[in-house]
Amino acid sequence: MVLCCLSPGGFPFPPARCTSVELYLWHLARELAKQEQVLLYGHATANEGRTATGNLTLHTFPHTDSLTYLRALLTDLRQNVADHTCSPSVFHVENRLSYTPALKRLFPDTPILLNLHSNVLLRSLPQELVQKSFRCVDALVLNSNYLQADLLSRYSFLPKEKVTVINPGIDLAQFPDPCSERGVALRSTMRAQLCVGPDRPVVLSVARLAPRKGIAELIDAFQIVQTERPNCELWIVGGRPRDHKNSYVRSLIAKAASLPVRFFNHVPQAHLPAFYAAADLFVCPSQQAESFGLVNLEAAAAGLPVIASGRWGLIESVGANAGGRLVEAYRTPAAFAAELKTLLASPELRRQAGTAGRRFVEQRFSWCKTAQQFQALYQHMRTRKGL
Repeated sequence: MVLCCLSPGGFPFPPARCTSVELYLWHLARELAKQEQVLLYGHATANEGRTATGNLTLHTFPHTDSLTYLRALLTDLRQNVADHTCSPSVFHVENRLSYTPALKRLFPDTPILLNLHSNVLLRSLPQELVQKSFRCVDALVLNSNYLQADLLSRYSFLPKEKVTVINPGIDLAQFPDPCSERGVALRSTMRAQLCVGPDRPVVLSVARLAPRKGIAELIDAFQIVQTERPNCELWIVGGRPRDHKNSYVRSLIAKAASLPVRFFNHVPQAHLPAFYAAADLFVCPSQQAESFGLVNLEAAAAGLPVIASGRWGLIESVGANAGGRLVEAYRTPAAFAAELKTLLASPELRRQAGTAGRRFVEQRFSWCKTAQQFQALYQHMRTRKGL
């Protein structure tokens, strides 16, 4: 098969700064390319270009707006087909429902798979456009059972038989076992760089600095913890360089002013494993719906105990029976504080929870498994069309 994978086009692929969508597609495309021909379209950091590595061909365009990007992409695809350079077997569209009608008009016989990471973009579109676009899709892939239930209840016109849940994968090689030589060295090096003693407990959260992510609630919880555990500190990774001009971010900084809290702003994905390795436990205190929660898998892969809001798709990304802790009263800082106190009081409990969490990720989440599920679905789509 020749798989044509289309990113939304707003951000480049790693190692450049990107969102979780580009990161996801980059990992998936490289895994698929181990067995299939993959043509990957996306945003260029400079001039457009085409590069090939093995079965993976990356074609990028300078981004101006979504419509210009889509037109450039479609022009290139038409030219490829006309020149017999490439004839896609399947279109894999990442997180952009609005791209599907144009693809269906130009390539009516080629199956289209849409992979959605959340319902946020859909909610901003008129129902008529959503319905029209869904008609062009042969398969809809969602990252959690929560998101599947949400969309099927929200859009009665969406055929259930078109919907499949495929969880994202994790590259375990990026997150060394904390007991391994590499893991111990990474922890020691990072802590030395940040002037943190080897025995000082560190609580970590990785999230955008937005109210929905619950960082204000986490700081309040940490303040409660400080009364009993004054020797620990909180690291908050996320945000953008200009976030200090945002009133909400300024309020977070003011709230944390008297506490041992460090804000690290945006950290490139390649540097995140060092933060996970240097920390002792991870908190995901989201206050609004999350479709899945990939950061929870990353933290668990690094051997960190995970505390998360006990709602939505977060339940599926946290091994509640494998060391993870879900906070039902997620709007109450004291509920997070109670879980933090329990884990901070016992290094052995943290070790056991972290070991169980890493095993949970090893057994259930890998890019190899994710790619295999997509490959089976691609073939099923083609079979249904008689291809």
